[in-house]
Amino acid sequence: MEFGIAMATSADSWKLVQRAEELGFSHAWFYDTQMLSADCFVAMGAAAVKTNRIRLGTGVLVPTNRIAPVAANAFASLNRLAPGRIDFGVGTGFTARRAMGLSAMRLDDMEDYIQTVYALLRKDTIEITLEGLPRKIRFLNPDHGLINIDDPIALHVSAYGPPMNLMIRLGQWPRQARVRLSRCIAPRTKRWQGGRTAAFPCRRLQMPYRAMWNLPGALNPQMPAI
Repeated sequence: MEFGIAMATSADSWKLVQRAEELGFSHAWFYDTQMLSADCFVAMGAAAVKTNRIRLGTGVLVPTNRIAPVAANAFASLNRLAPGRIDFGVGTGFTARRAMGLSAMRLDDMEDYIQTVYALLRKDTIEITLEGLPRKIRFLNPDHGLINIDDPIALHVSAYGPPMNLMIRLGQWPRQARVRLSRCIAPRTKRWQGGRTAAFPCRRLQMPYRAMWNLPGALNPQMPAI
């Protein structure tokens, strides 16, 4: 079993993450909640150079905060600083979008976003719509040592509310994505909706991922290291 921490991101979150590493935590998750906290990628970059073992992830990234090529580049840049320790946590952005008067994004759009990010991390040339027109894009110099797309970046999907539906649809996603944990989610996956429980059939996953839940807790900086 692994234990991680999640935090409202601050510019100096690296201090908390460094302490969490000393205490034996496996993961650190940075909120992507503009208008409420600091930028997650800035904070993760600082944590990447201040730690050695703990995994660093967006907890969770909100796709509408930045276009997919920008997110792919950010993850690849972090992966250069902390090879193999970067995680792509993603959700529909309920809190972050509410902070701007918006509702959570559509699951179909989130699925397309994840597809695009991982296609770019595979060095694929893909066609996406930018400013209303289809455009072919790819990393132009991935082998010049500026970024790292060789070490895997694991995918973690938020398990709160509607995103559970997306987990069921993951069986449609490509097997090539270099992420971890291939398994079949429970024979009947359930979610809570309006006070009632709804059930969905299980499918064999073709794209590995991990589901994310948060439990409330606190990390005391004065605790002795393990």
